Amino acid sequence: MASWSLGRRAGLIAIGQATVKTSQLVIAVVLVRLLTPEVWTQVALLLSIYLAAVTIGTLNLQQSLLFFMPRLAVSQRRRLVERTALVMGAVALLIGVVLVVLTPWLSTGRPGMSGALPFIALAIVIEIPSAAAPPALLSIDRLGLAATWDVITTTTLVACVVGAAAAGCGIGGIAKAILLAACVRMVLFLAVVRHSFPGATTALPPGLLQRQVRYGVPLGLTIAASVLNRSVDKWLVAAFAPDDLGVYTVAAQEIPLLAVLPYAGGAAVVTRVIDAFRTGDRETARGWWVHQTAAMSAVVVPMSAALILVAPQLIALVFTPEYAAGVLPFQLFTAITLHRVAEYGLVLRAADRTRDLLLSAVVLLGANVVLAGIGAWGWGMVGASLGTLLANVLAWLFVLSRLADAFGSEVSHSFAWGSWLACIAASGAAVVVATVMAHVVTESALASVIVKLGVFLPIVVLAHKVTRRSIPAAPHERPVDVIAWSEAAP
Repeated sequence: MASWSLGRRAGLIAIGQATVKTSQLVIAVVLVRLLTPEVWTQVALLLSIYLAAVTIGTLNLQQSLLFFMPRLAVSQRRRLVERTALVMGAVALLIGVVLVVLTPWLSTGRPGMSGALPFIALAIVIEIPSAAAPPALLSIDRLGLAATWDVITTTTLVACVVGAAAAGCGIGGIAKAILLAACVRMVLFLAVVRHSFPGATTALPPGLLQRQVRYGVPLGLTIAASVLNRSVDKWLVAAFAPDDLGVYTVAAQEIPLLAVLPYAGGAAVVTRVIDAFRTGDRETARGWWVHQTAAMSAVVVPMSAALILVAPQLIALVFTPEYAAGVLPFQLFTAITLHRVAEYGLVLRAADRTRDLLLSAVVLLGANVVLAGIGAWGWGMVGASLGTLLANVLAWLFVLSRLADAFGSEVSHSFAWGSWLACIAASGAAVVVATVMAHVVTESALASVIVKLGVFLPIVVLAHKVTRRSIPAAPHERPVDVIAWSEAAP
């Protein structure tokens, strides 16, 4: 598998991650149609608590496996996975207890919540340790198995939740369904550990746990800031423009494939980037990074532009014309993805600069609070979405400066600017031409989508054929070795 192309490796990971991201959208769309508005409001709150807890509660400690696993002997790896899961389980237990204690407060005015929250708390306790599975598999280059894990566990959650809702089980039944999915996930985790990390285990190096914690805690705080960042604009709209909240929630949906492609591309080269930093070869690390961002620009930028192009018709066809007011906010949110052609945290984690990663997340959160807050106060949901877009641009420029410092280069050499700008120009021109043609030819929503994409796609495909030779080549690949642990390791 190590010899597979970047595209094939990224494709495997994208399949699994797309399933994870799509599940949240599928659950929302289906439950809105199956449940009454009153019940949906409670279920939406329940799901937000559950998703936030299982994300923040890991402390992102599982990501340390990508950094530390290649530094250990094969006989030590299983013990590292098990110990990481146990530490995460202890944190999960604490979160579960806190959630049970807070149940009376959270369920005030929401009669179904008091009986459902204890089941959610138990699901959180069971599920969080299993989050160690995907990075553990990625760290040993088992990309196919990591993708399979994502598909199976996510499909199980969707089937359980949708099945409970369709059977009329109510909020309590949905909470029990989430618990059932968590139990299945834990059983699969135990099987994965036994299958992928077989054989006898030897003791881990002294001080490794402390190093893991020092590496992982900033990542945990970073993910907490990221979770808050995904919610703060909605809270601001609820505070300053409450009548817009329903439409804004629809408009602020994250497009699954666009969200996972950068992660998939980064995960496809993560072992090479880590190995290059470990040996002090920052130029090779930069080469892999620039190659990956250039290659992903040719995919992500046109897809984002296409969604912006068909947004008016897409909103009407998927969410009904009643949500037409959300078209511009949706387009502004989708514009954020134009720069997400890479998983920027990858380099900072690989270079053991997790503090920079945390600082970047704090910059984004702070900018979003200020700019989205001003926007929501002055112009409602459109102002909030514009503020969020500007906050992301500021945070992007900041993180690029941190990446340049990690590579020991200038910002101008730490990103595939040429390839990215060429994709922006070609996609932008295609959007303008397609919009004009669709306006002239038809007013039907479905026909307009067909005309727009029929004009847009040939233009961007032709542009890609012209510019693809400008994509920087990948560095000469060499095997990623496993070295013995030394006290010099972070």
